[in-house]
Amino acid sequence: MPPLEAWEKVLITDMGFTEDAHDPLSCDGYSQLNCIGCHEGNNETQVKDEAHEGLIHDPSDTSCDSCHEEKALSSANSLHTTLDGMKTILEARGGLLNEGSPLDTAFDNHCDSCHTSCGQCHISRPTTLGGGLVSGHTFKAVPSLVENCGSCHGARVAAEYFGNNEGIPGDVHWTQSGMTCYDCHGDDEMHGVGQDANDRYHQPATPSCIDCHEDIETSNTQHQLHYDNLACQVCHSVEYKNCYNCHVDVSDNGTPYFTTDDSQMLFKIGLNPIQSDTIPYEYVVLRHIPATTDMFESYGSNLLPNFDNVPTWKYATPHNIQRLTPQNETCASCHDNESIFLNANDIPLGEQGANENVIVPELP
Repeated sequence: MPPLEAWEKVLITDMGFTEDAHDPLSCDGYSQLNCIGCHEGNNETQVKDEAHEGLIHDPSDTSCDSCHEEKALSSANSLHTTLDGMKTILEARGGLLNEGSPLDTAFDNHCDSCHTSCGQCHISRPTTLGGGLVSGHTFKAVPSLVENCGSCHGARVAAEYFGNNEGIPGDVHWTQSGMTCYDCHGDDEMHGVGQDANDRYHQPATPSCIDCHEDIETSNTQHQLHYDNLACQVCHSVEYKNCYNCHVDVSDNGTPYFTTDDSQMLFKIGLNPIQSDTIPYEYVVLRHIPATTDMFESYGSNLLPNFDNVPTWKYATPHNIQRLTPQNETCASCHDNESIFLNANDIPLGEQGANENVIVPELP
């Protein structure tokens, strides 16, 4: 997504803003919430530098909870804020994230900037994309599908959902029904419900296909046969993006950066690596992530000593659902079709140990 022009980032219009709940001037001229009420600074001067003394660029952490206490408390434990999904995986691989450790420094430089704040969803673009007001400082109760959700989740989720990958159709929930992110991913999931969560698939508000498709188990013979054993995406997803070989470093001028190899559009079925009461399926769709044993090598050697504890082919829920897919066309399209099942030949030697429990040993 291209960055905004400088003037676009800061332009405040009165369209919508004066009707917003956070409007500095209500219709009767009484100040409800003026600029310094959130951003502080000095409104007693017309000199720019003096006016900006003590200014808080993003006051989400210091202001929002004064009115939205319940949401702020819940959000403090949400994955959007804590990034515990990433931390859980690094720690499972033996990574030490104690303050000041080499891996902690790497995490701060390359991962921590991805976490969001109230304002980066409801007012501006995320800072990782250079920031900038989305709609003239209007507070959006529902974030922008493109400027907010898509700006962080664009490389995989948004591209799949909107059909931006060449030759791969968009998700039917978008192309046929025009559903947006928040039709499935609601307020409780985004803000959290005040409980700690280690990953996005095991939190109370995680959406499920059966939230809408309640009677799908008995709707046809195929569902009756496969419902308990296959994740929905095994039959109803198509090719999706897989990423490889990420390495992070810091440039000579101190700028953190990363490099990856070319991504690939693939569809692979494997064994379920996170089987649980809520995700009981034996076969699921797997996506390759770009983790490598030496991805943090520029910060120190062997920072992930137990790398093989977590697969590099991860449980996935691609957002490109189709009713009819190549693998559900006939029984033979899936059964004994070696090309769509993850096998040892798909795994490079350095990742064999990490993925031994998700490889399909015998074709169904």
